[in-house]
Amino acid sequence: MLNQFLDKYIFTNTLTYKQNNFSLVNIPFVIFPTDLLFSLISDNDINKRKDLYYKIKESSIKYFMPKFKELRMDGKKQIDFVKTLFIASGWGSIQFIDLDAEGKKAIVIIENSPFATTLKGKVDFPVDIIPRAILASLLEVVFLSEIDCVESECKAVNGEKCKLILKPTSEFDFNSAIVREQLRVEE
Repeated sequence: MLNQFLDKYIFTNTLTYKQNNFSLVNIPFVIFPTDLLFSLISDNDINKRKDLYYKIKESSIKYFMPKFKELRMDGKKQIDFVKTLFIASGWGSIQFIDLDAEGKKAIVIIENSPFATTLKGKVDFPVDIIPRAILASLLEVVFLSEIDCVESECKAVNGEKCKLILKPTSEFDFNSAIVREQLRVEE
């Protein structure tokens, strides 16, 4: 027994291990030690962190999100599936505390992020780059609008949990230091 979410897919034979590869409802995945990502997400070079965010977001939109169309999953089902997949896969407890479909916005809380928990006190900037990028791509696809994500509170730096703000890119205040540190400034 792994957890209720993954057990359900094992029982229905939609979590498979074939030819040395895992697949969950035809979405390939790997079990990967988070420690191997720390040098990427904790890099002091702000531009490298921004590049990582945008590359993961782009890849997620291009390769990961289209899988949901194949599964005939959209909107709320996509959001619920990704949220539950994140939790079941060890990304921490993820809660959408404010999801405004009409305004194309969300506030997401991550408790026990493996990145922020391990890097607490070792960095002075938010480190949940990968969840930020994947969640931004998810809402961008669901809302059919350019969405970005800024981590306004991070357990690694200054909080008990991590707080992510997702909304249309144009609605971010690019005069804010925290936004400028995490998103590319449009010139």
